[in-house]
Amino acid sequence: MGQLQPRDLIWRLLEHYSLQLQLLEETMGQLDAKKQADLMNALGECEQLTRTQMNILRRMQRRYNDAY
Repeated sequence: MGQLQPRDLIWRLLEHYSLQLQLLEETMGQLDAKKQADLMNALGECEQLTRTQMNILRRMQRRYNDAY
């Protein structure tokens, strides 16, 4: 198998982060927000970090789409 191109790598990572985001959202939906507030906060931070990572990759995706 040949070496992946930057656009392929970005797509692959975005897919991974999308699945991670879905898992976080599903998990947070199953928790009791009052009883597990600390866990909800931690998962909320993870969700925010995941969205930030996706935004960074989307910026790179636009850059590589313009370059090729």
